[in-house]
Amino acid sequence: MAQSNVLPSPDEARTPEEFVRLLRRLRAWSELTYRELEVRAQRHGLHLARSTTAAVLGRGALPRAGFVHAYVAACGLTPEPWLGARQRIAAACAAPAAPAAHGAEVPAVPLVPAQLPSDIADFTGREAQLQAVEEELTGASGTPNGVVPMVAVSGMAGVGKTSLAVHAAHELSERFSDGRLFVDLRGANAAPVEPGEVLVRFLRALGVPGSAAVPDSVEELAVLYRTLSADRRILVVLDNAASERQIRPLLPGVGGPAVLVTSRHRLTSIGAVRSVELGPLPPEHGVEMLARIVGADRVAAEPEAAADIVRLCGQCPLAVRVAGARLACRRQWPLGRLAGLLRDEQRRLDELTIGDLAVRESLEPEYAALPDATRRTFRLLGLLEVPHFTAGDAAVLLDCPVGLAETHLEALVDASLLAAVPAEGVGGTRYRMHDLVRLYARERAMVEESAG
Repeated sequence: MAQSNVLPSPDEARTPEEFVRLLRRLRAWSELTYRELEVRAQRHGLHLARSTTAAVLGRGALPRAGFVHAYVAACGLTPEPWLGARQRIAAACAAPAAPAAHGAEVPAVPLVPAQLPSDIADFTGREAQLQAVEEELTGASGTPNGVVPMVAVSGMAGVGKTSLAVHAAHELSERFSDGRLFVDLRGANAAPVEPGEVLVRFLRALGVPGSAAVPDSVEELAVLYRTLSADRRILVVLDNAASERQIRPLLPGVGGPAVLVTSRHRLTSIGAVRSVELGPLPPEHGVEMLARIVGADRVAAEPEAAADIVRLCGQCPLAVRVAGARLACRRQWPLGRLAGLLRDEQRRLDELTIGDLAVRESLEPEYAALPDATRRTFRLLGLLEVPHFTAGDAAVLLDCPVGLAETHLEALVDASLLAAVPAEGVGGTRYRMHDLVRLYARERAMVEESAG
């Protein structure tokens, strides 16, 4: 009889590793997916996140009693025998261990890295983009042999790139059972994380002991990293990348790994990469997201005010999240009050801030990184009162040749501070500036152009 058809007994386990192995066999016996286990646990009033299950079953450490209780119950069994076996093993592990002979280091049980941040509770919509990410990373789109499946998510600040990547990574945890690596590369900051620093972190996560020496050069670190990651079902999430130069050494070996990158820049020279560009949320998804934050009852009571808030936020997820957070901690406020405050364009960016979340601050690093001439182009474009404009319009505004104006405009597109849209009826391109970006550009113009 196949082992997966035999109900495992917790009495067989003597060590944490054997106990976790039996838990894996229990899932095989139950024929349940991680998602189905989570749903079944909820029916028992228990919490069993898919990412937690994947992490626990992927390593050899003894899981918490709460996890064992929820997991076994979700599999359809009485948890008590498994909890008793866990307690027995925990007591045995607590006994003093004999010292290693001659002071030799005792190797730790290798852990499956589970570095993803928590999933996003108010994540809303993006079904088409999630499907594109899943198809590419799982090979359903036909990635050639010898190529690491890779998706690059781009878009303006606050549009939800990190939220999409983290949510997608949690959804795919079961597919990447050998581990999930995550790093914030701080690409929007003045001092992005160096690839060598990230490689050392990843190597430690993949089992290189802290006492072991690692190569000094980025090239040698990258070779070792590719060797250790090859042929393993590992998902590497590189959040907030600054450039291709930063991420190229961080691409894993082939034969199992996949890579999900987010960046405000379009990463076009990295090789075989699927690009997913995020724009503002559809209005109905913005309202749904607001309802998840402030409560569906408040949105239902003031549907027009809710729609106004989303519109005045430019349907930008960060702005909607900030607005929702402000309303959530001001239960006495009607939604119409915040909508009224946001209607004042001179105050809107001041209102869209709470704690460490602020729309204005999210735009500042990208603006500061621009060359002087492109920054001035950005400022002056904020003064335009038209929804779309061409390179010719910008050339008149800047008093420069059309070709030079187009160079500045394309630099702003690459920085996700402008969007390029096909021109209707004529050749060429039209450009559009998001409402919140326009307000920020106008602020900078009032300060810097007046000073000049």
